[in-house]
Amino acid sequence: MSRPIAYFVRAFCFCATSVLVGCSTPSLDMTGRPIAPAGPDGGVVIGSVLVHADQEAPDSWFNRLFGRKAAGFTYEFEILRVQATDLKGTHPYLDRYQLDAKPGEERIFVARLPVGTYLFKTFRHEGLSAMGGDVGLTFHVAPETTSYIGRFVLDIPRRVAMGTSYTYHVQDASETTLAAVQKQYPHLGGQVVIAPMRAR
Repeated sequence: MSRPIAYFVRAFCFCATSVLVGCSTPSLDMTGRPIAPAGPDGGVVIGSVLVHADQEAPDSWFNRLFGRKAAGFTYEFEILRVQATDLKGTHPYLDRYQLDAKPGEERIFVARLPVGTYLFKTFRHEGLSAMGGDVGLTFHVAPETTSYIGRFVLDIPRRVAMGTSYTYHVQDASETTLAAVQKQYPHLGGQVVIAPMRAR
């Protein structure tokens, strides 16, 4: 899946939505604190995000002159709990979460969430930068179920400029991810359902 970087408009919408719903958006990563097992009211999801930035700058003189080094960014992802009538997540008052990741550092996350369908909607450079883009990967949280939803890999050029393209895909890294999670949360290691994120 390859899509152009959305410049200014996409990130402006991201920021404006955050203002509408408040600045205290919870993180999708709940590690570091107690996480209850899945129950009738919610399930547990385990996954990871990995941002890859090219090691070599493109040969384009435009990118060398105006591009920004992608490897120096921290990227922030927006995740929404969507409704059956609004799978694109356009409603301003949906439950929303955020997750940040640095290029080259896999960010493993564990979260106990209410039952429903969730959407990795957008990503952007954390801070005031206007660079970002759409994602459109969904996952489902089922009652009394612990699910592994995959490793979300975002591939971006080393130097990012308006109109730069990027790709993303989902990998199955369940063996290594679940082994790491079990060290901190042994009670979450049994009978995990493999249910990778899917394109909307």
